[in-house]
Amino acid sequence: KEDDKYWRKAAQQGYAQAQNNLGIMYDNGEGVKQDKKEAAKWYRKAAEQGLVEAQYNLKVLGESW
Repeated sequence: KEDDKYWRKAAQQGYAQAQNNLGIMYDNGEGVKQDKKEAAKWYRKAAEQGLVEAQYNLKVLGESW
């Protein structure tokens, strides 16, 4: 739960790596309820900032950015 709080705060402040990490947590259901839609939301925010890993993660989910 602490990881979730840390990543969420950093993600909300616009840190792309934190957004991607939060997406991974939702994608895999790690520390949060699994939610692919929420994962895609966070991946997209990071992907829009140019984070290649997030762009890849979105593609794997079958989403576009």
